[in-house]
Amino acid sequence: MSSRHPNTQSDGGEVSLGYVINRRIAALDPVEDNEEVARLTFEVLHGDPIAVHAVYLIGFSRQVAVPEIAQVIYRGGGGKNLRDVAGRTDDTLALFGAFLHWGHSSPRGRGAIARMEQIHARFTITDEQKLYTLATLIFEGERIGSHLGFDPFTANQREASWRFWRGVAEQMPLEGLPPTAEELWRWMLEYERQHWRYSDEGRQVVDRFFEDWAMRWFPRRARPLARQTLLALLDDDLRAVLRLENPSRPVARLLRASARAYLPLTQIRPLPTNRSWMDYYGQR
Repeated sequence: MSSRHPNTQSDGGEVSLGYVINRRIAALDPVEDNEEVARLTFEVLHGDPIAVHAVYLIGFSRQVAVPEIAQVIYRGGGGKNLRDVAGRTDDTLALFGAFLHWGHSSPRGRGAIARMEQIHARFTITDEQKLYTLATLIFEGERIGSHLGFDPFTANQREASWRFWRGVAEQMPLEGLPPTAEELWRWMLEYERQHWRYSDEGRQVVDRFFEDWAMRWFPRRARPLARQTLLALLDDDLRAVLRLENPSRPVARLLRASARAYLPLTQIRPLPTNRSWMDYYGQR
């Protein structure tokens, strides 16, 4: 259990520069303080709603590259996931924000995890599929960073992220979680090798969720750029499985250049130290 929960903090709307937040993270223990490190990393340092939404979509695209998962989401095209894409996204990210903000071991955090499990109980979802979904949550930021040519996290942050999401899995509870992050990484890659296949359902889900990102964050005339941005965040193998077009080269180059500038700029940005994904996604 973390020795310090965000819900016990009283920072009164404090704002700190990114490098100050990074110093706080470096001073914390990634095992004992995994909840606070995860909160500071994913909600404070890297918690801009447009970026959170994009990273979520890339991980979600990996999940629906598994036809059995895509079928659960698609549900004949008439399920809530496609009838109200924005609402489904908001509900999901607000729940994840509750995990991060309150911590998996706090009463509010445990309540949010229980709520997620109640929702999932309505569908036929195997523990293996849940485990793969968890793996995408743990590793997607790293995978995108590697794809764009930079490392967004320190060893301290990676260890805390693993401990945090393992804590979430224990609260669900989820069986079959490997004992180390390295073993989960290898399991995830093997799962993708065995289960990724094209399906019309998966492709339609991705297109609808990409459209929602574009409509939410970009003015009408710029929406083709939104799709190109998401395509550039996908690796070649995933685009091939989903039969998505390649991004334009100028957009891909611009995205890589922006990624290289991202971490230095984050160091000097003023950031609200108690911001949460729920500030945006929990209010819609």
